[in-house]
Amino acid sequence: MAIRPGTLDTFNGSMAHAIENELAPLLDTALPALGTPERRDTRRLFVAIARGVVSHLRAHQASLDVDYFADGVNRSTSVDLVVDWT
Repeated sequence: MAIRPGTLDTFNGSMAHAIENELAPLLDTALPALGTPERRDTRRLFVAIARGVVSHLRAHQASLDVDYFADGVNRSTSVDLVVDWT
């Protein structure tokens, strides 16, 4: 499964959407109403954050090693991020 940072046109189910969902309950006031220019601007920020996080992770994939123990042997594997930018 690919990581999908999202766009304004493909927001639902994206990382940007997850950021919006996590932020909403932390705010003292509600997010702007859906369909308003203010909400679109807010979502633009979430998309930018998600795309920045994914870009940073892709640029530093070598530092994302996973160490584990299997069959009595210490093993290590690297992460290969697959990104769907749509």
